[in-house]
Amino acid sequence: MITMIHNEADVAQAVVERGFLPFFKGEVANFSLEEMTPPELWFPDDSLQDMGVWDYKSDVILDADCAYGKFYRNKACFVSMRWYPHLVNYRRSRHTVSADEQLILDVLRENHSLLSRQLKRMSGYTPKRPTRAGNPLERSFLADVGARLPHQRSRADREAFDTAITRLQMGGHVLIAAFEYNHDKHGRRYGWGVARYCTPEDFFGPDRMMVDCTPEESRELIRQHLNQLIPHATTQQIDRIIE
Repeated sequence: MITMIHNEADVAQAVVERGFLPFFKGEVANFSLEEMTPPELWFPDDSLQDMGVWDYKSDVILDADCAYGKFYRNKACFVSMRWYPHLVNYRRSRHTVSADEQLILDVLRENHSLLSRQLKRMSGYTPKRPTRAGNPLERSFLADVGARLPHQRSRADREAFDTAITRLQMGGHVLIAAFEYNHDKHGRRYGWGVARYCTPEDFFGPDRMMVDCTPEESRELIRQHLNQLIPHATTQQIDRIIE
């Protein structure tokens, strides 16, 4: 079993072998990609042209045939297709979709996949630009007030969207299909990757998401696997991974 990461192929193999691989270290020791990654791959240079394991995610999703998203206590985690349909089967039985979450989910289903900023805008979370004032005094007033209010509103909208999309991932309704990057006029990449969201059914196909067991049976299968994978974890820690 892979215990140290040297390249993208190692990450894909670790996901397949383990089934569950959180990106960041947490309360269960020796359970995360971070703990398997040497410093030179976890803390790359500042050019953002070579981001080490941060660059591997999109390819690993495909190479390991796995799901990626905020599946573990609202944080990023890879889950292999051996276990992801069971996780979805159980999580959906426990998660009630709110009205705001349903709106996001409907938009995503209609469009099949969307970048984060597209989904946010099309779901109504991006504030509209204020109407241009017709005279200098009105423009001056709006510039003074608008310098504060749109920022506050935008921040609140961003937090509301982030909460909703995280809950949809935790609930088994949404995953991250890939990360896409911006490029300057010289073709050089800049900034962090932008998440492209998708439903599990659109990404894997509805047939692959079907399991022939009840949600509680799926939960028990996952519990047995995790007990073997991380025998040093407590019952409560295992429960927090599944829930």
